[in-house]
Amino acid sequence: MNIKWFPKTSQGTVSIYETNITLNKVASAYFKDSYKTLVGYDKGNEVLLIKALNKEEAMLSKYSNNDLHDISIKPSYGRINGKGIVQNLAEFHPLDFSKKSLYKYKCDWEASQKMLKVYLEREVN
Repeated sequence: MNIKWFPKTSQGTVSIYETNITLNKVASAYFKDSYKTLVGYDKGNEVLLIKALNKEEAMLSKYSNNDLHDISIKPSYGRINGKGIVQNLAEFHPLDFSKKSLYKYKCDWEASQKMLKVYLEREVN
């Protein structure tokens, strides 16, 4: 027998639905101690950015309440709710929820920036 055993997945993925952004268990683990998040878009690199903030960082005057997004962390996933966030992203990156119910992408954690980088050119099927 020539068996190849498969390891557990260690790849973070982010699924974008019409009403929320959902992080798989791997990706959401980076946010377990987060108080709020910032969500942004790097147009030049086609990257969605999700930055983790602790309570002290979130209270800094450089962030308004409109900039901060709640993230709920469950045992097997994390979620940022808000149809507005997804609509903002759709202004820069094509998302057509009449054709697909979700878009799923690979992501990586940037530890020095406490930021999840979601690669929108790397859609996962």
